[in-house]
Amino acid sequence: METDLIRKRKPERYRQYRQYRKLVFAAAAGLGAVAILAGIIWGLAAIFPKNMPPVSSGWQRVKNFTSFTVLGKQPQLYYLDIEKNGKVYRITPRDHFEVTYKDEFIITGVASDDLRGKGITVDIDGTGRRNDFQVLMKGIEFVDRLMKQVGAGGETHTGGDYRIHVRYRDREIGTIPLKIVLLPQDWLRHAQGSASERHQIESLRKAIAANPNDMGIRKVLAGIYYRQGMFKAAGDEYERILKINPHDGGALKELARCHQSQKNYEQAVKALERLSAVQPNDASVFTSLGNTYAAMGAWSKAASSYQQSLRLNSEDGKVHFLLGKAYEAGNRMKEAIGSYQAALSKNPTVDEIVTALANANLKAGNNDEAIKWYNELIKRQPRNATAYANLGLAYGNKKQPGKEMENYRKALSLNPKDPVIQYNLAAALQKSGKAPEAAKHYRKALELRPDDADALIRLADMEMKNKNYDQAIRLYEKALPKVKNKASLYANLGFAYGELKVYKSSAENYERALKAGLRNAQLYYNLGFTYAKIGKRKESIANYEKFAAAQPTENVLNILMEAYMREKRYDEAIKTARRLLTITKKKGRAYANLGRAYGAKGNADLAIEMYRQALKYDREDDAVYAGLGEAYEKKALYQEALKAYQNANQLNPENQRAARRIPALKIRIIQEKHQGEE
Repeated sequence: METDLIRKRKPERYRQYRQYRKLVFAAAAGLGAVAILAGIIWGLAAIFPKNMPPVSSGWQRVKNFTSFTVLGKQPQLYYLDIEKNGKVYRITPRDHFEVTYKDEFIITGVASDDLRGKGITVDIDGTGRRNDFQVLMKGIEFVDRLMKQVGAGGETHTGGDYRIHVRYRDREIGTIPLKIVLLPQDWLRHAQGSASERHQIESLRKAIAANPNDMGIRKVLAGIYYRQGMFKAAGDEYERILKINPHDGGALKELARCHQSQKNYEQAVKALERLSAVQPNDASVFTSLGNTYAAMGAWSKAASSYQQSLRLNSEDGKVHFLLGKAYEAGNRMKEAIGSYQAALSKNPTVDEIVTALANANLKAGNNDEAIKWYNELIKRQPRNATAYANLGLAYGNKKQPGKEMENYRKALSLNPKDPVIQYNLAAALQKSGKAPEAAKHYRKALELRPDDADALIRLADMEMKNKNYDQAIRLYEKALPKVKNKASLYANLGFAYGELKVYKSSAENYERALKAGLRNAQLYYNLGFTYAKIGKRKESIANYEKFAAAQPTENVLNILMEAYMREKRYDEAIKTARRLLTITKKKGRAYANLGRAYGAKGNADLAIEMYRQALKYDREDDAVYAGLGEAYEKKALYQEALKAYQNANQLNPENQRAARRIPALKIRIIQEKHQGEE
């Protein structure tokens, strides 16, 4: 009852009393819990000293725990338990957690003052999740994210602004740095995953900067350089690899390939010779060396290298074939044919070898063998127009025009647009005397290949033969820019223009022929004739003289004789006339020319002597009598002169000189007679 009374009288004091009692009980309970916790911590520390913090830390944790549980303060973060690749790591806020692309990890525990952990969340930067506690993480995702942030132009290989955030009811209570480590393999992987080779190169350079001695990465980078056509850069990379390992066969082989692609064949040879010392029993090394020498045109060395390859591997039909090519290029046709036969025995189904064997026999003049192998090729490839065309060539070499043209026609039926076959058929027709049909096929060849100089020239020659000089000139002039040896074309143009009486153009082309190196005696004759036509006597005589020096014909000596007489070059005329005496059967005319030259020079005695010699060979030449009469007249032997003129007049009443001098001499003789009588 007392109690009830007190309650009725003093209700406010009673409530205060109850609150105070609760606080006392709570404090007592807290102190008891703390005491119990402290006892547990001390006990565990005694049992597991390595796994528990030192006593001082334990007291701090007791203090923090009390502040959290009793006073309601923020809990403290002590560490995280993180399992990485099957091993558990305890990471405090003073540490950092390191991750590479190969790692997988999961946060398995959080040590804080919130022992139950119900209000604790873990957030790792960049994942996009609110709580990453007990979620499996892959290091490769963090690495890739960091690489995108760093970019291809960056220099960072580790780091990244990543942290593990621990929160209690959305308020951060601690962080732990997350260190992302970029390895060379990351850049390599990034390079391989990029579609842009430029980005690949930049990534690989990053990888090499991180690990300069990684030859694998350097080889990948060199390979990309090579694919991009950056052969020098690729070669430089292989050189760096070889500084690390001078005996790296793969690097030596690729270095040689880089030099080959740049046509630095001597450097390629050096690399392959080094490789042969490293891999002396590798047949492919000597094959590559042979290919390099072949590219240099050093066919003998190429053949020797292929032979060495075959000594190591005699069953390689491809190398037998390459050896045949080297022999053929070196004009060693017998050995080439033998190598092709060996190649065919190793690879009997390869048509390319049959083709080479047929071509080599054709080139060597073994026409029967060539025919045999071309027929074999046609069995394998019935629509091979080239095989029929070459079969036609072989029959042509055997002087069998019928089969020659038959096979050309078969070739054209399969490939009518082949200008070479059209040309060969035209040449065969021309050789067989079928000029109109030949011209038709030459024109067809020119339709297909307008710059075919051979067809142009052949057709022009045919037009010349038919005296179609305008057409010939057009064709020759079209062919001129397309041929190296222009001399004969210039000569033909000179002749064609001459026939059209366009002498200036004729002379110009003859001169061009001379400048181009043509030294044909007939060319000098034609040029002498042409210059005479346009009034260039000096040039005309000079070219006739050159012709006479090479080919002193009676015709040209007579021409020169007349030219010298016109030019009053009497000594040259006499010399030329004496040359005529040694080669001509018409001695009378030669002596007559000598008489005329001596007479013109003023030597009447020798003139008389030469005319008398002329008459011994030809007493029917009125010109000789007229010349003799003139010589006698100069010597004042008028009776002898009159008689000579009379003989000339008798032989040829139209001889004006004799007809004019006879009356004059008769008067002169009468006058001298009267003067004598007086």
